[in-house]
Amino acid sequence: MMSFTLRSAMLVTVAASGLLFGCATSQKIQVVQPGDQNLSCNAIKEELAKLDKAQAEIDSKKGVTGTNVAAALFWLPGLAYTYYDAGEATRLVNDRRSALTTIFNSKNCTP
Repeated sequence: MMSFTLRSAMLVTVAASGLLFGCATSQKIQVVQPGDQNLSCNAIKEELAKLDKAQAEIDSKKGVTGTNVAAALFWLPGLAYTYYDAGEATRLVNDRRSALTTIFNSKNCTP
């Protein structure tokens, strides 16, 4: 009987750890990067395209995903964190886009 209780406790611990560490986190982008001022117009366009892909990745972690459903059912703070994290990542993407656009415009680049 004692081993069943210990086994159950271990399963619960493993499951809880999976929910805690299984939250969907988004990669954070550094808003200003070394060498930004030296980028060519084409290089800035490439960086902006990378930001579009990064935003698509962030958006894919929101909504109805397996992790989010599990978080909603078993650990609501995990779901809240996923959305907070996605919002923070989106803010950084937008700030980087703004910084690159400023450089793009100052170099009189054409779209």
